Amino acid sequence: MIQTIKRYFIPALLISLAVLCFIVFFTGRDDARLKTFKTESGWGYVISTQDKMVIRQPFIPAIEGKKPFETRGDARRAGQIIKHKIEAREDPTVNVEELLKAGVRI
Repeated sequence: MIQTIKRYFIPALLISLAVLCFIVFFTGRDDARLKTFKTESGWGYVISTQDKMVIRQPFIPAIEGKKPFETRGDARRAGQIIKHKIEAREDPTVNVEELLKAGVRI
């Protein structure tokens, strides 16, 4: 009986350890990360993947001029649109309609 337990315990332990490593390293990770930052006259956002900056947006995209986001929330909402597009492997451009729909003040 004890030999049977020893015989199956080590393989079961190794399999459990392998499953745990897989869960820790390969699940729950975002493809992209979003951070907001303060500019001289407003807010902007940065989207990065695996510690590499992909997009740094200090101004509201899709409008003429260089107008920063009025609030951190506006920058975050716009950044979320782009982040979701990057994760879905879509073209990461945004238009005025999408920004207004998300509640971004233009």
